[in-house]
Amino acid sequence: MDRSPDRRLVLSSARVDLLERGTSPELHGVPEVVAASWKRCVSQGVGPESFSGGYSEEFDAASRLVHCAAPVLDRLAQQIADIPACVALSDDRARILSRIDGDPWISRLLDRVHFARGFGYAEGAVGTNGVGTVFESGRSVQIVGEEHFVASLQSFACAGAPVRDPFTGRIEGVLDISCLSDHSSPVFHSMVRVAAAQIEQNLLLDRDVVQQALFDRYTRTESRSRDAVLAVGTRSVLSNRAMSTLVSATDLQALEDHLRFLAERHDDVDALVTLPSGATVRIDGDRVVAGSTVAGMVVRARLVCDVDATPPPVRSGPAVTGASTSPSMQAAERTVSDALSRGAPLLLLGEPGSGRTRMLGRRFRRLYPDGEVVVVPRAEIESAPTTVGRRIRADAAVPRLWVLGDIDALSAASASVLARELHVRGGRTALAATAVDGTRAAGEENRLLRIFRRSATVTPLRHRTADLPGLVAEVLGDLVPQREVRVTAEAMRLLERYRWPGNVGQLVEVLGHALRRRPVGDIEPDDLPSVCQSVPREPLRRVDELERDAIVQALREHDGNRKAAALSLGLARSTLYRKIHQYGISV
Repeated sequence: MDRSPDRRLVLSSARVDLLERGTSPELHGVPEVVAASWKRCVSQGVGPESFSGGYSEEFDAASRLVHCAAPVLDRLAQQIADIPACVALSDDRARILSRIDGDPWISRLLDRVHFARGFGYAEGAVGTNGVGTVFESGRSVQIVGEEHFVASLQSFACAGAPVRDPFTGRIEGVLDISCLSDHSSPVFHSMVRVAAAQIEQNLLLDRDVVQQALFDRYTRTESRSRDAVLAVGTRSVLSNRAMSTLVSATDLQALEDHLRFLAERHDDVDALVTLPSGATVRIDGDRVVAGSTVAGMVVRARLVCDVDATPPPVRSGPAVTGASTSPSMQAAERTVSDALSRGAPLLLLGEPGSGRTRMLGRRFRRLYPDGEVVVVPRAEIESAPTTVGRRIRADAAVPRLWVLGDIDALSAASASVLARELHVRGGRTALAATAVDGTRAAGEENRLLRIFRRSATVTPLRHRTADLPGLVAEVLGDLVPQREVRVTAEAMRLLERYRWPGNVGQLVEVLGHALRRRPVGDIEPDDLPSVCQSVPREPLRRVDELERDAIVQALREHDGNRKAAALSLGLARSTLYRKIHQYGISV
């Protein structure tokens, strides 16, 4: 490691130049990873002389990561026992979980800079270092002396390597060797990379029961088949080389979403699936269950029909809107169209807000452009089932589709009365109903089910993210048909990242909010409600939602400067960073 006076002068001069001129200098002579880190520090308001990483009592010193890393840390500490250095492990929030010191002298020095258990070393709070910079860069780093952004750390050197979950690829923590810069060696960088890989191997052998079940099924299936094999869990995806070359990345994403949807509903699958590109694959496989928990689905896939290289003929007439790229959604649309064209009463299942009524109306009007769609809410059916039934039975002057809302929630008495009234209907009248819970709708007391002949399930929006650009354009067209409004690529990425618990109904609300802020032109990320810039790990309480919204608003007002946002909120920067991570905020 070059520690010559000339090298130190180059780094010091570049750092001064950066602090005086902002993020624009080229920073000649500064390693790329260090230069990028310094610029992030400036943009995030990190002080150049001292820092406060903040202490948290919420860290888990007995976590699975600590358990799997303990023997590796002990061996690594023994290997550097003759050098005044320490071995440390952080969690996924850059908080120090454990530290093994080579001697009391280095221990006292590290305590002075709060490199100790419970303290945070995120780059946005502490500056360039061997823990936080690993998270930001996604790779192992060695930071020596003047390469630290904060002056109070420049007497130290640190080498850090990410410890990734071998199943998800997510960084679970960082393994670090720290010492005084005069004792630094490039060997430390190699040592932490090797040791981090050993910890990852221990994590592989110590997977939780659900992940283990999915991994074991994938391994058995892949070893016995020459086909492409794909395993999809709630958080994880596994595939062999044959799968990665079978279809395009877009098709693969659609297939993964489709399998997550199937895993919630079916024990096994053997079906032809048409993908967004037009390619058709046959998939067959089974749902994987660990105890009472669905781990995911593992399937074999074979290409039945590849994409035709010949361009499709150009057709005249208006473009068809609302077309889905999701295989499960396409199957539902085909069932709905077929049932409506044949006049077969149809039951459409799906989560609230998933667009069940929207799909029925769109497909009905495509068959009967002059037709009418009448939606009857559940409350109206409950209050007057006889009246509703007689209105539906009446002959219509034009083709008419009656949609009964949420019949799975109807009382047995109302369902029975309505069923008697609907025994005979007019010839130009079509009938459909929506339900959330198919099991509840299938109760013996629900006599309405005897009327229906076909059923389909609308896919939740979280399982068809590829449809979002088309849906956004369609919803904007419905809300403001005469205006020129677009969603920028950055705003669309936020929409695609969000999980949409309220489905299409929530998308309509979100775009309505954005239009009130930006009635024409380009909708930017700041025009979207705060909820779209937050992907929390767990459902939030109302008080948490208010806190999240306040943090997002402060970050927006200060152009993402976290130091300024923390000051305006009256929070310590370490607390703000913890809240940003807790709420999954991206601003």
